[in-house]
Amino acid sequence: MKLRGSRPAGSMTERRIDGISQDTRQVLPGKLRLNPADKVAIAYLLFIAFLIAIFSVRIKWWVLLHVGHAIAIAVVVLVAGWEQSVIGSGASSSRKRLARFIRGWYPVLLIPITYKELSYLIPLIHPHDFDAALAAIDHRFLGVHPTVWLERFTWPLLTEVLQLIYSSYYFLPIILGIVLWRSRRFEEFHFWVFIVLLGFYLSYLGYIAVPVIGPRFLPEIVQAQTKPLTGVWLFQPVREMLDRAEGITRDCFPSGHTELTLLVLYYSHRFHRKTFYWLLPIGTGIIISTVYLRYHYVIDVLAGAIFAFAILMMAKPLYRALGANAAAESR
Repeated sequence: MKLRGSRPAGSMTERRIDGISQDTRQVLPGKLRLNPADKVAIAYLLFIAFLIAIFSVRIKWWVLLHVGHAIAIAVVVLVAGWEQSVIGSGASSSRKRLARFIRGWYPVLLIPITYKELSYLIPLIHPHDFDAALAAIDHRFLGVHPTVWLERFTWPLLTEVLQLIYSSYYFLPIILGIVLWRSRRFEEFHFWVFIVLLGFYLSYLGYIAVPVIGPRFLPEIVQAQTKPLTGVWLFQPVREMLDRAEGITRDCFPSGHTELTLLVLYYSHRFHRKTFYWLLPIGTGIIISTVYLRYHYVIDVLAGAIFAFAILMMAKPLYRALGANAAAESR
């Protein structure tokens, strides 16, 4: 992060985030400022609430879900307003740090909650799985079912390592966030939170549009498999733990593991090169494991890469359009 020029407190300064100019001003008391990440979260919550209203005839708990979404939106707004009031007041530095922390990190709780909701909603909103179609696409272009072809490379130790690497996916976005936060690069941190929310929520919309449970559940492929996946010590417990935690969420298309991993690698390369080199082998292993471990079709992985590329193309203009200048605060 570079600061251009030096001006008196309370005046405008200009910062650049990944090539984006931002005006940073002191917070105006009484005027709520939602940052781009807040707006992405609220937009997603409103859109899902809209879908719940449309398909309410099929959704038994639609009223309760609407109340939940209203509460979630209210929490996002209240957290933003509380942080703004604390930063603009004469509060102690510890209270200001706490307010900034909660405002910056609330998506760590929001993302998994909204993800778990999908396991209930997707079969009701779009009760048709597309596994057969995606498996046919893979077979048509590759001439084989990839997970069956990969049996020749199956090795218990490799399976064990890839399962552990696959599970680390959930921590990669947090690791980059921690690096930026600890480095006090708050503008890059908030831009990264915006990217993470945008990435997760676009993939969630993909799950709703194209429900897919994955090749390990498709009878045609299961019957073609001749070699079960086995590990050494931890493979089965870790796999079962993930299955219990995630449930059957029909979350294969696009591959969120591929999409978010590529975004982590790209932005760690831009923001913190040392972190990128640490994460590169892990990220590569995550993408390989998606098909090797029979979680995804190849077309899922390609779709995840396309989603990541689309986010990279739209990130900066969308960040500006969502009020990056107005949302930036003196920190």
